[in-house]
Amino acid sequence: MHYIRLLRPPNVVHAVKAPSRPGQGGSSLGLVLTITTDLGESFLCPDEPIRLAVELFVDTVEKQVDKVEDEVNESGDDGEGTYENEMPPPKEIVRTHIFELPLMAPSTAPAGKAGKGGKPSKAAAAAGGDASSWRAGMRVLKAEAKLSKDAEACLWGSHSSRSPTAILKRRICIRTADKKLSATCTKQLVETKSGGNGYDDGLIMPLWVDVPETADETFPHVALRQLLLDDDVAAKAGDKSKAAASVEVEEEIGESIARHVWDAGLTQKQNKTLRVLELGSGVGILGIGLAAIVQEASRRGSAAATAEEGNAIFLLTDLPEAEEHARTNMARSGSTSLDYENLDWEDGRQGHFGPAVAGDSDGNDNAWDLVVLSDCTYNVDMLPALVETLTALPSKSDTKGAKKPSVLLARKPRHASEEALFSLMTDHGWTVRANSTVPLSVLDGDAQVVELYLYEMA
Repeated sequence: MHYIRLLRPPNVVHAVKAPSRPGQGGSSLGLVLTITTDLGESFLCPDEPIRLAVELFVDTVEKQVDKVEDEVNESGDDGEGTYENEMPPPKEIVRTHIFELPLMAPSTAPAGKAGKGGKPSKAAAAAGGDASSWRAGMRVLKAEAKLSKDAEACLWGSHSSRSPTAILKRRICIRTADKKLSATCTKQLVETKSGGNGYDDGLIMPLWVDVPETADETFPHVALRQLLLDDDVAAKAGDKSKAAASVEVEEEIGESIARHVWDAGLTQKQNKTLRVLELGSGVGILGIGLAAIVQEASRRGSAAATAEEGNAIFLLTDLPEAEEHARTNMARSGSTSLDYENLDWEDGRQGHFGPAVAGDSDGNDNAWDLVVLSDCTYNVDMLPALVETLTALPSKSDTKGAKKPSVLLARKPRHASEEALFSLMTDHGWTVRANSTVPLSVLDGDAQVVELYLYEMA
C-alpha cells in the first residue's frame, strides 16, 4: 500500500497574466506531494508512470420554491370566487458540483518568484514539464491544479439572489487517474484479486483536503482519508436514498508518522467486538473504523451486532501529541461510543493508568474484552514497555475467575529486530490462540503482508 501525501498545505497561485482562453480561470492550487509507504521509509517506484488527477467537490444547499397555481376560493362572502396564492416553504436541495482540475507544471520558482511571462520555472522545465505523473526515482512532485472559470465561480464566487445558495463543503481529492489503483473501500484492503480490478498489483490511498472559504485564506494543516465500509454500498452510490457508510479521519500534512494512517490499522478494521481498548491509536483509524462497523451492522439489523452502539465502548489511547487529531476524528465520525485518554507505556508498565483505562467512577467492572493495536512494533526499544503495559492491564472477572483481556495485534513486518516481541510476550505468559496474514500488494516491489495475532494470557 502506498499513500499520496502532501508535504505542505496547498496554496492559491494567482495567474501572472490574464487567462488566454475563454472559460479559463485565473488561479490554480499549488501542490507539493509525495507517494510513500505508511512509515515513509520508501517512495513509490513504478515500472510505468502513474498519472494523477485532482478533483474539486463543492457541496451547496440551494433553496427552491415550487410554483403554485392560483386557486379559486368558492366560499367568498361576496359570492365571487377569490384567489389564494400562499407560497409553500422553500425546499433545501443539496447538490454536489464536481470539477476536474488539470495538473500543470508550477509557474513559480522554488523561491516563490514567478517565471518570466508566467512560464514554468526552470525546475519544472528540467522535469520535462510533466506534472501529472509520478515516475520511478521521484521523491517529490510539484504541480499546480488549474481552476476553470466555472470552478472559481462555484468555489468563491457569488450566487444568484433568486436561488440563495449556501456552501456546505469545499474539498479537493488527489488520486490516481486510473480509479482501479485507488483504495476507496475496506474490502479492497483485505482481498486480493487477479485481473479485473487488479488489487494484487497494489493500491494507492487518495487524499482529501478542505478548501478555505476565500482565496485569501490559508489551507488547513490537516488532510483527510476516506474509506467506504462496503464496496456493495459503493456500487449503489448512484441510489441517493442509500447513504454510503464510510470512515473519515484527518491526518497531519507533512512527514510526522504519529499523526498519519498506517497499513495495519486499515486491514484490521474488519474485526468487531463490544469493549475495546486501543493502544497506540495515532489518528484513530482503527478504533474509529471498528466503531463505524458495529454501528453500521446494528443499523442493518445484522446478527453480528451484539449490542447497540450506546453499549459499546471503544477507548483510544496514545501519547499527548496524537490527542488533537484523534479527538478531531472521533468528533468527525459522529459516534457516541468513542473516547480517548493519553497513555504512556512507561507509565502503563508500572500499572499507572488513567481513570478511563483503569475503571469507571461507578465501581462497575470496566476491564476490557479486547485490546487492539496496529503497527506498534516498529520501535523495538519500546517493546518491553508495550508488553509490560499489556500485562499490567486490569483483569476481567467472570465465573472462572480473573481473566486478562484478549489482545489482537496487527503488524507489518519491517525488520528482523521486531521478532523480539514474540519472545517478550511468551516470557510474560501470553499465548498465541490464532494467527493469520493479510496480503498487502505494492505497485513497485514484492508483495507484503500484515500479520494478525490473537493473544490470550496462558
